[in-house]
Amino acid sequence: MNDTPSLNVSTMLPIDAAKEIYELANSHRKETEDLRRLAPAVEEKLRTSGLFRLGLPKFLGGWEDNPVEVLKVYELLSSAEASVAWSVWNNHLACTFGRYLDKESMKEIYKNSSHIYANSARPEGFAEIVDGGYKVSGRWTLVSGCELSDWFVLRCLVTGGDLPKTLGPGAKLKLFYIPKSAVKVIDTWSVGGLKGTGSHDIEVEETFVEEKYAIAFDSPVYVNNAYNRLPIGCLNAAGCASIALGLLKSATDELIKICLERVTPGKNLDIRDRPTVQTAIAKSKTTLESKREQLHRTISTLWNEALNENTYTDIQLADVWAASIEAATAARAMVTEIYAVTGTASLYTKYKIERVHRDIHAVLQHGIVQPHWMNQAGMAYVGIKPTGAMFRV
Repeated sequence: MNDTPSLNVSTMLPIDAAKEIYELANSHRKETEDLRRLAPAVEEKLRTSGLFRLGLPKFLGGWEDNPVEVLKVYELLSSAEASVAWSVWNNHLACTFGRYLDKESMKEIYKNSSHIYANSARPEGFAEIVDGGYKVSGRWTLVSGCELSDWFVLRCLVTGGDLPKTLGPGAKLKLFYIPKSAVKVIDTWSVGGLKGTGSHDIEVEETFVEEKYAIAFDSPVYVNNAYNRLPIGCLNAAGCASIALGLLKSATDELIKICLERVTPGKNLDIRDRPTVQTAIAKSKTTLESKREQLHRTISTLWNEALNENTYTDIQLADVWAASIEAATAARAMVTEIYAVTGTASLYTKYKIERVHRDIHAVLQHGIVQPHWMNQAGMAYVGIKPTGAMFRV
């Protein structure tokens, strides 16, 4: 097998492909929410766009360039439909895990350019060591895109021999690549926010996985390029934060639109005349610009270090974690304020603010943007070595 790209690699930026998805995602928002998965038209377009493969090497149709351009994709798509951005972001993580596969295994798993990938980094399964590999069983919660996915990357506690049978000191964890034929989807995704992500539970029963399809965060990285040298953890946090920023932009734009459309000269004060509305819009635009700039700047610093094959300092990593958590948290606070000052209009589903308010609270439930990561960043700033398991990965 040669290194022929499975996608048509062009000079087009990822944001150009995202712009082609934007209107489609926006026009199918209701269908995506009603189905609790991506609308078929959106899914089909995404499968051929290359956006699900941004985290792969270029010879497999990936981006392999400045990750700031990927953050821009998440933000733009989220401003149309958060579940679409979430799905692209989720596939990026599943693709970056591929850096730990040997090259031939990577080609095998990612050979089909139309495939969709799902993952769970929560160790909710068990992998018993057997001849030639592992026997995997378990049930994983919150597996976004599981109904649409062709491959799954699932984390398990490895058991056998003298290995512990429970999580804790000495426990051995690995990620396992499992095809959709071995996965049962359990309908559990009855929620308010991010309905279109289809984040149901899944179950796997005694499925054999070859040794070559079992990886860990300390496994060798076989394709040594700058993108594969980027830290997975904080890059994932920055992506989640970008989704939150996209939702903030959507809410702000919608409030401005309401202000311009609901003008009634000669009657009572309009919504645009309210000081609370004016203040919220001004604050929101400033928050969006400042948090985006900080986030992109810190990621650009890591990219420059990756290009030069330098080791990241804890301070550089802390800068990304802190920028990500602050951006996500500030975006949520501003969306909540917009929801409040918009008054009764924010209750109606015909306005995006209602959905955005639900979606951004769902986005910030993800573990990668929880407050303890800000604590980890603060440890680095005062000379204490951060202890978070994903801080440096």
